[in-house]
Amino acid sequence: MSTRADEGMAAGFSLQLVMTGGLVMPAGILHHITSMKERRVRDDDIFVCTYPKSDSRDFAGIVLTDTYINSVTHRTSLRTGTHWVWEMLNMAVAGEPEYAKHWQNCSFYESRTEDELDTLPSPRIIFTHLTPDLLPQDIWNRKCRVVNVQRNPKDAVVSFFVQHTNQNWVDKSRDPAFVGSWDNYVDAHIKGNVPFDSVMEHSLRWNRFPQEHPDVPFLQVQFEDLKKDAVREVQRLAEFINRPLSGDVYEQIADACSFSKLKYASENIKDQTFHNRWREGSSGYFRKGETGDWKNWFTVAQSERFDVVYQQLYNHPFPY
Repeated sequence: MSTRADEGMAAGFSLQLVMTGGLVMPAGILHHITSMKERRVRDDDIFVCTYPKSDSRDFAGIVLTDTYINSVTHRTSLRTGTHWVWEMLNMAVAGEPEYAKHWQNCSFYESRTEDELDTLPSPRIIFTHLTPDLLPQDIWNRKCRVVNVQRNPKDAVVSFFVQHTNQNWVDKSRDPAFVGSWDNYVDAHIKGNVPFDSVMEHSLRWNRFPQEHPDVPFLQVQFEDLKKDAVREVQRLAEFINRPLSGDVYEQIADACSFSKLKYASENIKDQTFHNRWREGSSGYFRKGETGDWKNWFTVAQSERFDVVYQQLYNHPFPY
């Protein structure tokens, strides 16, 4: 009997998918996930937890070694909010609008080894695309601070598709992570037959987190709110991690993390160790930085089907 992982590959994924914890995952990180529960955690660790919108990084259908992951895995696009929030938190810890030296992938939980993560200075700002049930229990025992970033799930599907079909590998003869049609992709995503499972299921598990772990400091951030008032969101983040700053510093950080400036810094200032290659003509990590792009992709029928599944899961109409 075929699994949802098998069905995802049949829909057009060229990377190997597997089932773990009831979710569809890239096979290339399974060795990290299976040892995740035993990882060492520091009391002052800060976890940025998001759904991946660009996971062709994780792994083009081969069993990856840590060396391969170190050299070619890619980061989540800025427009998902992961990079945006991760950079803001780093600046809040530093107390000034100074860019982190490395790409955020230096702290990507499920692709870095434990020894590599141990080299990061405290407080470590770690990001992950895993759901709470796959992460170490010690995070909750130590009451580490957790920031969950979400966005319009239809926009997430579009961003996921674009990067799955544009990722360029070291071996240029290799297919991108997804070679099927947009219609096949939407169908696979609604069914949860994609790497890291459906954005709806992923977000639902994080929405339940405050009730399941009421003693753990938790802050949820919406990508759309970042777009509307980045200064306010910088303040929320800084206060959440007990690093309050002056109003002018909040404004400076928001300005430094604007789409154009963070794009420039990431491509011209930061250490490029974790930078990946993209297909010629691709916009790479920084595609648009906009909201509502799903309207240019979803057909009426696809959108209505998505809404029905959303309402079944969340027990309320699609809110966007």
